[in-house]
Parts: sequence; C-alpha cells; structure tokens
Amino acid sequence: MKDAYYKKTLKCPVCLFEFSSTRIKTKAVKIKSKDEDFCNHYEDYNPLYYEIFICPNCGYGASNNSFDSIDEREKFILAEAFKGREVERDFGGIRNHIDALDSFKIALFTANLKKARYSIIAGLSLKTAWLYRFEKDENEKAFLEMALKYYKEAYDTENFNDEGIGELTVIYLIGELCRRMGKYEDAINWFNRVINHPEKNKNKRIEKLAREQWRKSRDAAKG
Repeated sequence: MKDAYYKKTLKCPVCLFEFSSTRIKTKAVKIKSKDEDFCNHYEDYNPLYYEIFICPNCGYGASNNSFDSIDEREKFILAEAFKGREVERDFGGIRNHIDALDSFKIALFTANLKKARYSIIAGLSLKTAWLYRFEKDENEKAFLEMALKYYKEAYDTENFNDEGIGELTVIYLIGELCRRMGKYEDAINWFNRVINHPEKNKNKRIEKLAREQWRKSRDAAKG
C-alpha cells in the first residue's frame, strides 16, 4: 500500500529531546488471524513493530500509550541511569524484525529500571513473545514464562478497576499462558476462575474464550 507510514513528532519526557518516530496508518493494517492470547497476525504491515517509541538521545523507551506517563521520581531514576549513555542507534525509521524485538527489549529494560507496574512489564513481555512467534523462534517460550510470572504478580498486587486491562482479562491470560506452557491443571484452575467470576457477564467474550480454552486444557491434561 502506498503511503502506509507516517511520522509522529515526540518530545522525550526524560531528556526533553525532540524526535520523530514512524507509525503505520490504521487503514493499512489488515488482521489475518488472531491467537487465543490476543496476538494478531497481519497480512502486510505489522503495527506492533512501531508500538515502542525510543528517544535517540538518551535511549528512553516505552509503548506509545505510556511514553508520556512518567512521574518526577521516574524521570530522576531514568536520567541518572542514562547519564553518560551513548545511543548509537535511531529507531525512528522503517523497522525490520530485529529492530522491533530490540525496541521491546529496551522498553522492558526501561520499565524495570523505573519499577513499572507488573501488568505493564507483563504486557511488554507477552508482546515480545509474539514477535518471536511470528518467526517461529523458540525464544518465545522464555518471554511467555516472563509474562506469566508478571501477570501473576499483577493479579496478586494491583487494582484493575483503575485503568487499562481488566481483572477478568488478566485471569484469562494467566490461564492461557499456563496452557501454552503445558501447565494444563493450572490452566484449568485459572479458566475456572473466569467461568465462576461474579463479573463474568460484563465480558461475555472473555467468558466464552475461557470455556473454550478450559475444554482444550482438560483434553490435553487427559493426554
């Protein structure tokens, strides 16, 4: 598609450097299929490649919907961590698969530095796993395990009524990640939590998915 890309101008919230980053126009995005852990497979242009903004001056990286969501404490932590850092790479242009992977790893590094919410780190880990999945790369498993770990931490410690991903979705994702990792009994237990959740009627799509994946997990557990 002609003119599938456009440039977005940004100002880094850490060092205040102005730069531009490539984005894909919505009309150029065509979903081919979807996996049960919400991974979208695309026909031509993959917007996931451009989800992370990275400052070419200090190296700060975060997803497009949280790039500016940083408080003064986090700015100080990152400014100190990045002091004297030489960034020898610009992610502002057209990205290939390696660029996309590296951008997510930088975002994960940044999120850990500023002690971001577990759910944020889990989401970045999951999407990194998806990038490996596109290439049928075994490294997918390590990042699925990481996502599972942090979603469990998020479930135990975070309030999902505030913003972002809902509790029911987190419970479902934990179950689905367990299933994908071959932990079928754990998956069954987590899917049961969705099916029996008092607010399941507010998200019929997740409830339906949980029932379908519960059956798959049960069948797999039987061998």
